[in-house]
Amino acid sequence: MNYRKLPDIEEKQKEIVYLVFKFRFINRKQIQKLFGHKDPSRINKWLKDLVEKKYLGRIYSHKLLENTKPAIYYLNNNGIIWSRYEGMEWRHDDGIELKYLKKFYEDKHASESFINHCITMFDIYLQFKDAEKLNKNLAYDFETKTENWIETQRSRHYRGDFNDVKEYIPDASVEKIVETEDKITTDLYFIILFDSHVPRYAMRYKVDQYIKCHEENDGKRIPGLTIEFPTLLLIFPTQQKANQIGKYIKKQLDRSFVVNMNIQLTTYQKVIIEGVFGGEKTWKIIKAE
Repeated sequence: MNYRKLPDIEEKQKEIVYLVFKFRFINRKQIQKLFGHKDPSRINKWLKDLVEKKYLGRIYSHKLLENTKPAIYYLNNNGIIWSRYEGMEWRHDDGIELKYLKKFYEDKHASESFINHCITMFDIYLQFKDAEKLNKNLAYDFETKTENWIETQRSRHYRGDFNDVKEYIPDASVEKIVETEDKITTDLYFIILFDSHVPRYAMRYKVDQYIKCHEENDGKRIPGLTIEFPTLLLIFPTQQKANQIGKYIKKQLDRSFVVNMNIQLTTYQKVIIEGVFGGEKTWKIIKAE
């Protein structure tokens, strides 16, 4: 369908479609929490309309015990077309090249593991949004892997083979911006969420690549990196995995020439229960001094 012939939707519905583009999968309760609606009826009305107009697809199980879970939404054909022209801040007449959006057409067949991964990332995003509400001088620029992936491939400033840098693209890059009367300070964080099926050697390899990049002072290899080397926030499926990789990281940092590198570890459970801002209750900090 032509972009200009897409069915009309409300501004709040456009926000929903944009968020699904950004995170790939979101459930109804998450949307309701972000919008601050105590009554789900309006959210349900918007979502029902978006599904009927083929902006969104819907996953819902009628099986016993599963039918109490909120429905999960992903981009349908019209939502993908809309996102081509409205999904990124740098919108232009030609939109995002279609080759960067092909993966969205496969989301209806996505694995449960990938869906849960995306849902977890949105839960983390909600914590950053809640933090912004508590401090008017604080803002978080939260860019997902989808955004960084597309931006890196299409960037005119990027030179080289995309395959050489894609492994550095995190699940989210978060720039913390604190504005006071005197100055503006920024800090950069990369969030990397390891799923339960990821083997230890793959986790170690991921860490090694970042340490090597920092050691060689080659931050330009990291897509979108314009300020200091990021703090790495690594989230593991179990405490056992976190402990194993934590020991490996400490050993690698001790034998390297890296200084001022900050890596923090936690688990899925801690980051949801204690929260991203739980300090020592949530994170174990490993530093290269």
